Amino acid sequence: MKFRPLAAAIAGALVSAAIHAAPIVNNNVRPVAINGSSPGEQPLQTVLDSVFGAGAVSAANHQSSAGMWGSATGVATTIPTLVMEQTSGAASQKFGMWFGTDSSNIYRVDLFFGGAVGGASTSQMSTAGIGIDNGVMYIGGGISAQSACGTQINCGVFTNALINPSSFGFYFQTGDGRIAYSIDSLNSDGATRVLAFQGGASTNWVFAFEDGTDNDFQDMVVKIESIQVPEPGSLALLGLALAGLAGASRRKPKNAG
Repeated sequence: MKFRPLAAAIAGALVSAAIHAAPIVNNNVRPVAINGSSPGEQPLQTVLDSVFGAGAVSAANHQSSAGMWGSATGVATTIPTLVMEQTSGAASQKFGMWFGTDSSNIYRVDLFFGGAVGGASTSQMSTAGIGIDNGVMYIGGGISAQSACGTQINCGVFTNALINPSSFGFYFQTGDGRIAYSIDSLNSDGATRVLAFQGGASTNWVFAFEDGTDNDFQDMVVKIESIQVPEPGSLALLGLALAGLAGASRRKPKNAG
């Protein structure tokens, strides 16, 4: 009997947290318009042709509305490669992965630092090797001769309860600290900053970033291998659970005074 007040208090706190939680909602609407590139820069279509083959993926018409992905391999490994940077902020931009189901509680892990480089051939591109398990993420320097832990690649072991090999997104960070997420609703202005393209039916994807307002979406382009879109409705499960808790909190027992 004496433990009931404490148990009730804990239950009340959990329900209160659930009611005020804000489940992440993917509101991505694609396609969006892509403007032409500045003189001397490659347009996004040219970059996509270099990755997937000429004409295989259309920058204008093959934009995916997906905002989160999961590992496509049994051992939960993936390989990001920096393909291209065409912006004055290249030396300070970052690229990384984020985890979470609640917009107020997101865990981010940088993958590429400002020193990472793209190039005309695979041997010139910064490449990282990643392993993801529940609660743990491993980042290595990859196979490229240009990759360097600490200056280009954020090598290390990262632990957090939110790390999930079946549910993660990607983000870009400009030199002034602005974060652009793969789900538009997480961006401070709600604008589209990241476009995602799938290589046909494969598990290879390309992410194209816009760091300003010209909407050419080739300020940073990253290729990610061995990822896939999670099963439909997986993110909705948390929302249903929270709704159930909220509803339960509003129902009083019949014998309540």
